[in-house]
Amino acid sequence: MLKPFFMEPYFNEKDWGGTRLARAFGKEIPSAHTGESWEVSAHPMGQSACQGSTLGQLVEQYGSALCGTGVAAGAFPLLIKLIDAREWLSVQVHPDDAYARRVEGDPYGKTEAWVVLDCDPGAQLIFGIDCDVDTLRAEMEQGRLEQHLRKVTVEPGDVLYIPAGTVHAIGANMLIYEVQQSSDRTYRLYAWGRGAQLHKEKSLDVIDPAQGGRPVKGAAVPVQGGLRQIMVLDPCFALERITPTGRMRLSTDGSRFYAYTAAQAGKVYWQGGERAYRAGESFLIPAALGNYALEGGVLYKAYVPDVPAVERELAALGVDLARVAGKR
Repeated sequence: MLKPFFMEPYFNEKDWGGTRLARAFGKEIPSAHTGESWEVSAHPMGQSACQGSTLGQLVEQYGSALCGTGVAAGAFPLLIKLIDAREWLSVQVHPDDAYARRVEGDPYGKTEAWVVLDCDPGAQLIFGIDCDVDTLRAEMEQGRLEQHLRKVTVEPGDVLYIPAGTVHAIGANMLIYEVQQSSDRTYRLYAWGRGAQLHKEKSLDVIDPAQGGRPVKGAAVPVQGGLRQIMVLDPCFALERITPTGRMRLSTDGSRFYAYTAAQAGKVYWQGGERAYRAGESFLIPAALGNYALEGGVLYKAYVPDVPAVERELAALGVDLARVAGKR
């Protein structure tokens, strides 16, 4: 019988990383410069695991029982990370699927979303630019790129939707949850003088200056046993904040998996079992699991949605879709 898969992360050491993943969540990080915990990943550059099997091996073993009938066979489409940014990250932009396939031969581009789990008061990150691409190119040639980067002040709980083409950078002293397409394709536009390799022409190819702006408002959805907030509804992924106030009863219908990352501790129940989840722990609900329940804590839930079906559900409940970010 299938049960939730509690994942063991793959750690990425970075010059800008620190020790916050250990301090905040008790993770056994490899060094004092640990930047990323790849919580749910079947990407070849770093895979999470469960009881000795990589996620890729689990996908091969369980197929649609794990991933669902709505996900392409043999592919796990999402990558979920926790990020400890001790310093500013480079200013980046990612290609969309079409550009990634045509230019890089990659199966996916990279649309993503962030949740600010913790940060200093007044913390800022970069979320967009204030000019068109031709102007940006000319300003870069004059060494004036930085003045066109749009800085946004954020606080814990803020959610930012970052479709492919958005210029962005995580600021210093931030702890971030990130959900993205299963891609590691990044174009660096600016590196604060640190000497990292830049990809200026490809960056300028893919920048969409209309993207960026403000954090997502999100929409509350009535549900028994707690609060469900829809933050992002994109064909690549949906992101929800789940806050059980009692025992929140949920189920799968075989069409898709659900990936949860806990920001606060609680417990998950399923037929024949139960297990506590810790803050900073991630688990997969297989598509074929059936009924399950969550109790306590705050969680972030990611999945590949049937967008029209979710829109119909929300419209029937009178939910304001304008508060939900995504490409529709």
